[in-house]
Amino acid sequence: MDHAAAPAVTLTLPQLGWIPALPLLAFTLLLFFGRRLGRFSPWVAVAALAGALGITLSLAGTVFHGHRVAVSWAWLSADAPVWSIGLSVDGLSWLMLFVVTSIGTMIALYSMGYMHGDPRLSRFFAYLSLFCASMLLLVLADHFLLLYVGWELVGLCSYLLISFWFEKPEAAAAGRKAFITTRIGDTGLLLGILLLFWTAHELHFSQLDAVRAHLSPGLLTLISVLIFLGAAGKSAQIPLHVWLPDAMEGPTPVSALIHAATMVAAGVYLVARTLPLFTPESLQIVLTIGLLTHLFAGTVALTQTDIKRILAYSTLSQLGLMMVALGLGAAPLAMFHLGTHAFFKALLFLGAGSVIHAAHAQELGQLGGLRKTMPWTAALFFIAAVSMSGLFPLSGFWSKDAILLAARHDHPWLLWVLLGGAAMTTAYIFRVYLRCFEGTAKDHHGATPHAHESPMIMVLPMAMLGLGAIGAGLAGSPWLHHPLFRLLGETHVHEGVDVPILAWSTVAAALGLGLAWVVGVQQRYLLPPALRPLGSQLYRLAANKYYVDELYDRFLIRPFLDLARGLAGFDQRVIDGAVNGAGRVGWGLGELKAWFDQAVVDQLVNGLARTVRGAGATLRWIQTGIVQQYLFVVVMAVVVLSALLRR
Repeated sequence: MDHAAAPAVTLTLPQLGWIPALPLLAFTLLLFFGRRLGRFSPWVAVAALAGALGITLSLAGTVFHGHRVAVSWAWLSADAPVWSIGLSVDGLSWLMLFVVTSIGTMIALYSMGYMHGDPRLSRFFAYLSLFCASMLLLVLADHFLLLYVGWELVGLCSYLLISFWFEKPEAAAAGRKAFITTRIGDTGLLLGILLLFWTAHELHFSQLDAVRAHLSPGLLTLISVLIFLGAAGKSAQIPLHVWLPDAMEGPTPVSALIHAATMVAAGVYLVARTLPLFTPESLQIVLTIGLLTHLFAGTVALTQTDIKRILAYSTLSQLGLMMVALGLGAAPLAMFHLGTHAFFKALLFLGAGSVIHAAHAQELGQLGGLRKTMPWTAALFFIAAVSMSGLFPLSGFWSKDAILLAARHDHPWLLWVLLGGAAMTTAYIFRVYLRCFEGTAKDHHGATPHAHESPMIMVLPMAMLGLGAIGAGLAGSPWLHHPLFRLLGETHVHEGVDVPILAWSTVAAALGLGLAWVVGVQQRYLLPPALRPLGSQLYRLAANKYYVDELYDRFLIRPFLDLARGLAGFDQRVIDGAVNGAGRVGWGLGELKAWFDQAVVDQLVNGLARTVRGAGATLRWIQTGIVQQYLFVVVMAVVVLSALLRR
């Protein structure tokens, strides 16, 4: 990949700054006036996102010609270039802008039908607008600090939206889990940013190539691993993946937005943006973590029964595939798959939301035969499933096979592992489709004899995403001469369709489809009787998500809670005891001093006062003003003194 900076064309601030400003303005309006706007409040969010999409599309011509659009301003220091921050758009960020604004607009339109009647409708669209504004700021940032601001705002918005129905304890717990888990990764990112500034005194993304030339490989590895830790938190890579499946407790449009265009995509974008800082050692870590996540999540998805949870683990698996591409150093391929994945995954989630909205059920055991009553949803879900399976010529084929080609070139063994992952992908996604839409409808003990097609306000955005699931991959295909790769700066592309890869990926998809039908629908055993006990144990292990949450609870959460309780007890018994004991001693000394003051000092003072008062009263008795009495006293005094002196 060519990391050389493209020539910059500076635009005025309104043209570029309005991309995140429009949804931010929508958030402000809905926050203060949403109740007054009532049922018109969703249109504020839709209009803002559509406006941001329009501005993004207006930049396409400039960016596709290889220019970098930028605007900057001084911050903290007027003459120190390192503190000049701003917004910029190149090929990488333009692709992300297009994904966020286009899919965000479709999800906002869909949400108008899905969230209809919710008592907090305006608040939902306010949070949705802030979520998109934060993601757009993150993508547009040309400086690590500005990216970190958007990064943390994205985490905040995910908490607000995942726990939107906070009356449900599960939703509130899921929001907290997402917020706390991603904070671990965010701490790593912050440390990486601080270490980069401390060692290189540079935080602009456009200067990362120069930074790489001046730092030692060991330091670069440490910085890049810390940055990847932040990406692993947001993109839910092992071992920080546990928050994403629980995030399904939020409204389905939120799940679609998180899984397709915003939060989880931020981690992939961050690694792609900072790839010049990664060394072979840190890229190997990215590759290993991505591959483990891809396979781990794929096996778990095969065993789940909640349709949203299956889609959640499918997102984990696909994000792992993107990280594999990044670990191979192929950022354009990872971003290509991110773009195609955004369309078919958003469509899958919105299709699942349409099913839940119509059938009021999301367990596979309660669903079936919905194709007859929900033909549009069934057809669009099928398109998304085919695209996700990587079948020719839908969009998922082009991006997935591009990664398979890169794997074959760098690590031939990796190709076969990824083909196994592709077979699992087809198996779990068609298991959902076949169980939901084919077969016969359930009776009253199941779910959906009375299911109906969703309203057009929900179907039309799904149809638009369906077009993307069909044709978005053509932007990276040889049929159109790889315009997307030219946008991303990739110069080494494979001309034409690689027939062996096409054949092997088709075989993998066919195996997955067969597995979905035989095991997922007909529920037959594939293993011989002797191996079935082992297969049951492995199935139970995957169905329980390999007990990762239980292990975290046993070895991390409980010990920390016990430690916290112990420290709280120590604080109460020892620290507070010492402080309270010192207070009681002080109180006792104060009481003793008060008693001494009252019983001794005050009594002495008061006794002296009484003596003086008595003496004064006595002397006042002889002060009558009668001269004869005074003479009598003098005479008596003389007599007494004379008598005393004679002795």
